[in-house]
Amino acid sequence: MADADDSELFRLCAELEQIGRSLPGSDPKREALKKAALALHIVFDRGFRQRLEEQYNALANPRVLTQAERAHLISLGIDPDAD
Repeated sequence: MADADDSELFRLCAELEQIGRSLPGSDPKREALKKAALALHIVFDRGFRQRLEEQYNALANPRVLTQAERAHLISLGIDPDAD
C-alpha cells in the first residue's frame, strides 16, 4: 500500500475511533463502525481506494439531469425525483 493510502486509511480509522468513543459501550452502532473500519482496510489493502473515492465523489456530488435525460426516464416510467 502506498504511503498516501496508508495515511488516509489511518486518518479515516482515527475518525471512526472518535465516533466510537462517543457511543455508549452497549450501542449497537458499534457493530457498524467496526464493519466500516474492516471494510476500509480490505478496500485499501486490495488496492481499490481509487474506486472508493470515485464512488464517494459520485454520491457526494450527484450530477444534475438534463431535460432530455429527465424526459427519457419519465418515458420509461421512472420518476427522476423519487427517493
